[in-house]
Amino acid sequence: MNNSYSFSKSYNFNQAKEVILVVDDDKNVRFVLKTLFKKHGYIVETSGNYSGLLRLIKELSPNLLITDVKLPDGNVLDDLFKIKGKNPKMPIIVISALSTLSTAVNAVKLGAFEYISKPFNIDEVLEVSRSALRSTSQIKGKLLKKENLDNLKSNNSLIGKSKSMQNIFQLISKLIGNNLTVLITGETGTGKDLVANTIHNLCNKNNKFFKINMGISNFSEIEKLILAVNDEKSTIYLDAIDEMSIENQLKLLDLLRLFYSNNKNKVVNDIRIIVSSRKNLSKLILKGLYREDLFYYLNIVPLFMPPLKERKEDIKELAINFLNKNSLNNLPIKKFDEKSFEELMNYNWPGNIRELENFIKRISVLYPETIIRDSSIKNELNKSRETIKNDLNEFTEILDLEFEKFFNKENISQFSEKLYDYFIKKYEKSLIKRTLNSVNGNQIKASRLLGINRNTLRKKIIELNIEIIKRIKN
Repeated sequence: MNNSYSFSKSYNFNQAKEVILVVDDDKNVRFVLKTLFKKHGYIVETSGNYSGLLRLIKELSPNLLITDVKLPDGNVLDDLFKIKGKNPKMPIIVISALSTLSTAVNAVKLGAFEYISKPFNIDEVLEVSRSALRSTSQIKGKLLKKENLDNLKSNNSLIGKSKSMQNIFQLISKLIGNNLTVLITGETGTGKDLVANTIHNLCNKNNKFFKINMGISNFSEIEKLILAVNDEKSTIYLDAIDEMSIENQLKLLDLLRLFYSNNKNKVVNDIRIIVSSRKNLSKLILKGLYREDLFYYLNIVPLFMPPLKERKEDIKELAINFLNKNSLNNLPIKKFDEKSFEELMNYNWPGNIRELENFIKRISVLYPETIIRDSSIKNELNKSRETIKNDLNEFTEILDLEFEKFFNKENISQFSEKLYDYFIKKYEKSLIKRTLNSVNGNQIKASRLLGINRNTLRKKIIELNIEIIKRIKN
């Protein structure tokens, strides 16, 4: 098919139909998107390079541009202003396999309507495209300051190609140009502090970052720290919000209302509040341990950091990143062989990213080889497993330890007449889930192992909301 275009072609278009220009060097992507949009009544033209993009914008005056970032003859983000200048009213959707935080943030900063990572969901692309075509005004892009771009490139710890991390990158890009309150939740070691600092450094003009530990029992200290933030362009990071007592939660709610009323214009324009929690606040509300009114006051933009065991596809990239950081910490420069990454992915990392980073430092020092083998990784991970077990060989002893931690931390009175059911359901779910995983989701085999009727097992799966994951056999 001839890819040349003429001015006359654009004049032959049905003016009642909207024109979408798709630009990607992958012909399969062009074919899929062209088929999708034509099916829904749009006129679609395509190009596989940057020069074709510029020419077709001039010839077709499209209603929407959907483009990859890296094209054979240019990088779209380098000239996004130039592209928008040729058709200022045309929204731009950036679709990229360069799935990094810098790509997502830079795309929106420079004026893109939306950023979508590859591989993409065609339904999502269609929905976003419809929203873009309905929009009457575009986000005015502002170039990132050079120092912010440098920060973005050097801040490599917030990385990952998993879908969950791509969603986080996309969400952070949406925080540009506003100071909405962000509630970050996730287990210890998942990177909540890193996300808070990233949002502060990259998405605002805010200069100062104030971190306040909300686990302090003396609320007057918290109050003093919050009210002392009078500097313009600041971020207030309220860490460990879940560790507050009910009494202090009420005091915080009253304080924030006062703070907002006294600093209304400043808060909207110059101050962002970021909150972090290790526990699921919605579940704490159901248990009567957290104030619902405070939760809704803070939960404006929720951001969940998944545990590392749920994003194992990111482990290799994280490990390489931590290895590269060794030189900055005066540690030996090492590499892993490919089988080593497989061993890293076979471990569940209960301490999450923090545990992985410390593990990389430890093994780099303890093992003399320049290229660390999978046997060394396996050996060291077995030590980690033994440490977690804490030399407790009996299962009952492990349970005793868990019970001891629970009874020391929780308010037992809240479990009146339901403590037994609470623990039975908690451990029953874990047992059934692990059994199903061990037989690759086969419910007949699982029911035999458990010694329960298959119908009973089905009922338990529904009642306990157990997700059955089947591994694809090679």
